[in-house]
Amino acid sequence: MEQLAEILESQLEDAFELKSKKSLHNYISILVNNILERDEINKRFLQLENDIKLLSETVKLGFENVNKRIEDTNKKINILIWVISLWMTLFTGLAVFLKLYQ
Repeated sequence: MEQLAEILESQLEDAFELKSKKSLHNYISILVNNILERDEINKRFLQLENDIKLLSETVKLGFENVNKRIEDTNKKINILIWVISLWMTLFTGLAVFLKLYQ
């Protein structure tokens, strides 16, 4: 960036009649510092954006895992309900059968 400042200062000095070389130097310093600050802000913004995307993907994967576990649990509960209803049907049928043949 120091080279950029020197080039800008040299070009502006050649292009305009200067009243104060120090003012030109100060202007170029402010301009270059603003460019550096803007570049740093852009880098931080990009890093923040990447962090947010990573966090979003992590949360999405977490929800997908929870949904899968809930689906697996629902399947197990449905099987258990089916087994219990089968046993209830068998016992009810057995009770009716024993009552009829007493």
